[in-house]
Amino acid sequence: MTELPITPKDINEILNNLTSMLLETIQKWEDIVFIGIRSGGVLVAKKVVDLLEEKTGKTLLLGALDIALYRDDLSKMRFYPEVRSTDIPFSVDGKIVILVDDVINTGRSVRAAIDHIVDLGRPMRIYLMVLFDRGGREFPIQADYVGKQVELSDEKIIKIEASENSGSAFDVIISEVDR
Repeated sequence: MTELPITPKDINEILNNLTSMLLETIQKWEDIVFIGIRSGGVLVAKKVVDLLEEKTGKTLLLGALDIALYRDDLSKMRFYPEVRSTDIPFSVDGKIVILVDDVINTGRSVRAAIDHIVDLGRPMRIYLMVLFDRGGREFPIQADYVGKQVELSDEKIIKIEASENSGSAFDVIISEVDR
């Protein structure tokens, strides 16, 4: 089983690698926008955008997407999900969207995010970037940019939270699934 990188040094290395992947594949930044899925994806997207702006000298657009009402399991939930705001202060029409999430597993969150983005407009293209890919797809969705492939039992979840004092942009927390 792959050990999950959780030190600030590990996380910063993965973020720098993701940034390098983008710099190698994207030549023009004018039509690029970043959209992070709340909440972990927003943290990852913000850090990657900060690194890219530092390296390119460009100002990049960043939005936050809440997918709570786009989930396909709303009718099966014991409680209603917390709905937070979607904050996308730009048009996605004709743009190349880099959709960012912290973890991809089944692909259901990404499907919900794509549905939400398409409701906002018609992007030219959507790329998917994830910090961690843990496999287990239920939908045929694959990330274009992956920070790290990890294996984790189905009883565990990976959560990204804003860092208090760890010396990193955020903390990686592994916990038991709440059933």
